[in-house]
Amino acid sequence: MIRRILPLAALFATALPVPAALPDAVQPRGGLPNFFRKMAAADRGDRDAKGEAITPRIVYFGGSITAGAGASKPDLCYRALLTKHLRSIHPKAPLLESNAALGGTGSWLGAFRLRRDIHDHWLPTDLVVVEFAVNDGDAPEPRVLGAMEGIVRQLRARHAPTDILFVYTLAKDHLDAFRKGELPDRVRWHERVAAHYDIPSVNLAQVAAAKIFAGELTIDDFATDGVHPTDRGHALYLEALKPFLAQCKAAAEAPAEPVQHPTPAAKLAPRCLDAAKLVPYEIFPREGAWRPGSDSPVDAFLHVLAGETPGATVTLAFKGDSAGYYDVIGPDTGDLEVSIDGGEWKKKGNWDVFCKDTYRAHGRILAEGLDPEQKHEIKIRIAEAQPKESRGRCFRPGFFLINGEAAIPDPYPGMGPLARIDAVYAAMEPVKFEPAADRWANLEKTRKRLAEGPSLRIVMLGDSIVNDTSSSKYELLLGRAYPKCKVEKVTSVRGSTGCWWYKDENRVEAWVLRHQPDLLMIGGISQRDDVDSIREVVRQVRAKAPETEVLLMTGAFGRADPRKDADWTPEVPAEGTGYRTRLKTLAAVERCGFLDMTGPWGTYIRASQYGMGWFKRDPIHANERGFQILGRILAAFLGAGP
Repeated sequence: MIRRILPLAALFATALPVPAALPDAVQPRGGLPNFFRKMAAADRGDRDAKGEAITPRIVYFGGSITAGAGASKPDLCYRALLTKHLRSIHPKAPLLESNAALGGTGSWLGAFRLRRDIHDHWLPTDLVVVEFAVNDGDAPEPRVLGAMEGIVRQLRARHAPTDILFVYTLAKDHLDAFRKGELPDRVRWHERVAAHYDIPSVNLAQVAAAKIFAGELTIDDFATDGVHPTDRGHALYLEALKPFLAQCKAAAEAPAEPVQHPTPAAKLAPRCLDAAKLVPYEIFPREGAWRPGSDSPVDAFLHVLAGETPGATVTLAFKGDSAGYYDVIGPDTGDLEVSIDGGEWKKKGNWDVFCKDTYRAHGRILAEGLDPEQKHEIKIRIAEAQPKESRGRCFRPGFFLINGEAAIPDPYPGMGPLARIDAVYAAMEPVKFEPAADRWANLEKTRKRLAEGPSLRIVMLGDSIVNDTSSSKYELLLGRAYPKCKVEKVTSVRGSTGCWWYKDENRVEAWVLRHQPDLLMIGGISQRDDVDSIREVVRQVRAKAPETEVLLMTGAFGRADPRKDADWTPEVPAEGTGYRTRLKTLAAVERCGFLDMTGPWGTYIRASQYGMGWFKRDPIHANERGFQILGRILAAFLGAGP
């Protein structure tokens, strides 16, 4: 672990020192031991306990500067330069980068979106670079402390080995503080959190200010708008980071057990956002004209709740101390009115004059400093008055924000698994899928087992999409349709993986044969269109278990959008070299069953009144509603109806 504080002059010999009262720009504290040890292990080609290749992960969490604003090209921003530099010092390490930066937002919204934007899809996370000092410019100290501390405590609680690095970037209005030998307020507050939790920090703003004071560049050379760095400014940020990174790399060369970063019991902030979360809008009751599941104009949301009728109301019920909303603002945004715990209605401005020609994600506080032990109710309604320069009154929340827990009744009280999936499906548009009459041609034993029993053991092989299909609990529908048969299901999947991986190193034994399937289902979107590898897996299975029947399935979900794909067709093309056509041919040649999931899934999505995001939990995968589309198609194919 790095403890020695490096003097600024030693790191940047060409720059005149900033006033002596300032602390050193680099505060190494606990360093980045786990990240660099993992990079070194990956560089050596080490394997983890499961025999998998070690893959380090870095997440960037900040505002528009980290997103890359100001750079002439995406690969010239400091974030891209830093990732490139890390790859250069460990060239064999397969470093993965996630850009979770969001322009125009600070640490307060960051605390709420952390769970979704980092932990839901990026665990284990090895390093999180946090940059919010510029975007926290208008926030008061208690809010900044609570948000930054909430970010740290959430990261530590979910995965204690995650290394964290705070970086502070420069805004023109910071220069006055640096001239006085002082840290800008927001930097100073962030540093309080960093020191309390032993998090290293690099004050990039201080380094840039030293260059400006030394006459080596002007503020306009550094950032033409005073905030977003030019290519030269972004490059300077990387140079400011390099010496610290070299120290961390050297300190982590010896293999060691991961450091479990401790979390002090005592909190700095009275309103720590360690319970902050995004809450789906659809769970809260609403009145008036709303359109749930609408397509979002920005990528931050898969779908939004859209409304523009004055008086349309949403009611938030929760236990906690803070609440807000996370929405899309743009040229047609209107203002709101808010009532807290039965209080009078007060205007909440939501129109932004800087969004007259564009849309962007946006977070707004509804209440803070509430009694965290009490239940609260906040009503939000669309205001009658249309903002002067707006084209409408629209409100498009993607999520509501709660530091605590939503207080809503269970929508499925006392329901068992089958009743629950039926309830989810009952609220959806029905799946209309008529399977081909000859679908049982190579699945006669499966058909007989379903009809007569005593059991059918299914192994599902593939990727996360196959896992989502399994999560539909379609086997419960089969059990209801075929009461004589006990349906047993084994989900044997690996994310982003197809038969190109399962076919090698005797993996078929571990992933398929040891489960003793009567029916093997192979599907997903990760097959790389490689029907030859699918053929190899089928033949390996039949060589040792010749009685096993096989069902080959095309993919669904992923990034494909049948509403926009001009090449999508409801039926499998009879000729050509497309994957669906070749997989159907393979099924016929190898005497396998064949289910084209792509056609009926795409037909459903195209016909739906909702946007495709309404059926997804992230840009790739289905949510509970999407599960039912997949499951009902599969159940219908196997004779259990939709």
